[in-house]
Amino acid sequence: MKKKFTIQNVYVLFLIINIIMIVTGALTVKENLFNRSETIAQTEITPISTDKDADGRRRYTFAMQADDMDTCLMFYTNHQEVWVYADDELIYSRERTDTIFTHSVGSVWNITEFPKDTKELNIYMKSVYPSGENHEYTFYQGNSIEMLGRSIRESILSMCVSALITMLGICMIIYWFLICRRMQIAKELFYMGIFVVLLGAWLFGEETGSIILLTNRPYASYLAFTLLMLMGISFLLFIKHFLGAEDRYVHRILAVYSFGSMFISILLQCFGIADYKQTAILTHVVLVSDLLYLLIIIWDKMRKRKNRRRVHLNLIGLLVLAASVAIELFAYYKHFKGVQVFGTLGFLIYIIILGLEICASALDKMEEGRKAEIYKTLAEKDMLTKCYNRNAYNEDIKKTFYEDNTYLVMFDLNNLKKCNDTLGHMEGDRYLTDSAALINDIFNSYGKIYRIGGDEFCVIMENTSKDQIEGLIKQLMQEEAAYNKKSKTVHMQIASGYAKYDAQKDDNLDQTRSRADEMMYENKKMLKAALAYMGAGAQ
Repeated sequence: MKKKFTIQNVYVLFLIINIIMIVTGALTVKENLFNRSETIAQTEITPISTDKDADGRRRYTFAMQADDMDTCLMFYTNHQEVWVYADDELIYSRERTDTIFTHSVGSVWNITEFPKDTKELNIYMKSVYPSGENHEYTFYQGNSIEMLGRSIRESILSMCVSALITMLGICMIIYWFLICRRMQIAKELFYMGIFVVLLGAWLFGEETGSIILLTNRPYASYLAFTLLMLMGISFLLFIKHFLGAEDRYVHRILAVYSFGSMFISILLQCFGIADYKQTAILTHVVLVSDLLYLLIIIWDKMRKRKNRRRVHLNLIGLLVLAASVAIELFAYYKHFKGVQVFGTLGFLIYIIILGLEICASALDKMEEGRKAEIYKTLAEKDMLTKCYNRNAYNEDIKKTFYEDNTYLVMFDLNNLKKCNDTLGHMEGDRYLTDSAALINDIFNSYGKIYRIGGDEFCVIMENTSKDQIEGLIKQLMQEEAAYNKKSKTVHMQIASGYAKYDAQKDDNLDQTRSRADEMMYENKKMLKAALAYMGAGAQ
């Protein structure tokens, strides 16, 4: 059967391509860094002058008074090449890396030490991209260990929350593959898992501590834009499945745009025309469009009063997320410290709210599926003997084509009525179940076994032969004799007969059964006569 060309399949293809590029980039992208020092009381320092050289580099000049000050310089840059001179001697540089993956230096906390007797520091910066030419930067002087330690401590909680978000996403994906995939339920859990992994990894990489600890900044920058680019489709697919979007075109249009922007970005990156940083606006449009699409679906579901539980949970999650981001933005502009974790916590709460709802819904569907499986079993199986019943037999013989070597074997339990009348129905049931167990032990590996009447069983066997069937019937007779030798009450006697399906004679397998019945009834008479003869001889 030809596979459908779906959004999901295309996304998996792009995901694989990007994973290959991420791994390749990790092996090939190296940072271009020179730093004479290997090694925040932290003081903000202000340049005495700022000007621009003829080659486009911005120069910041500082008059240093280092006799009683720590000699570590620290400042954050965003896609800027940097050169630091102490009294005209180059002590630190970070220059662009030119590969198919990036042409930038990434976002960097620049940290270097300068000599104690330095009189003048000159910092030169050159933006890799035109958009960064007018950025303003803050410079700090202090103790290197203290500055590093404080920066990492301030972001450690956010880093832990981001790592927890990533782990939750991984758990969602694993849970879906192990539990939900076989039952084809909760696809929204899978797509949410992918989105959460990408989001958690991106949030982790954007924290100050991560920027300091992940030293290969060109590759880190490339990775961050790749993660951001991959989020759009996973979030779109999550929205569609989670809220049960009914539109036929909007999500497809958004998907086509998302894939198109991703394809263009990868193409421009690989041919060195534009970095992901320069095409990030395409990704931002995708994410904003997905958010608007989510709000439109929520409004539509509320208006139609459909899927109300999930709509309300989504609204609660979005309100929590909006409140946390608002707190973080307020703190940022008011210069409050230690609250940058609120935005990340908002994402975590949003993910937990929706994740719990998806898992609860998946459990309900699994319970429904379990019950449906039981009902199906009741419809197809004979509960006493555990063989397939007459309903299943009637469905199976509707098959219009059988192999040339298809046989139907019939069995009949002699004297079942006599057993019920003389020994009781409990022993009669035991006769049925024990006989069915013997037939199942011998024939189950070769065909499907049915109880088609009160004391009648049959087996449909494909790709077999007359010799094999007669060998199995002989084995059944041996097992029957061994059973009768041990049994003190039930005396088992199973008559059998078989017939080969003949397309020239039989319109269906039920006609084959008629010929098998004839042979079985002959065997039945023979067994009864033999039993009567043995009884007369014993007298």
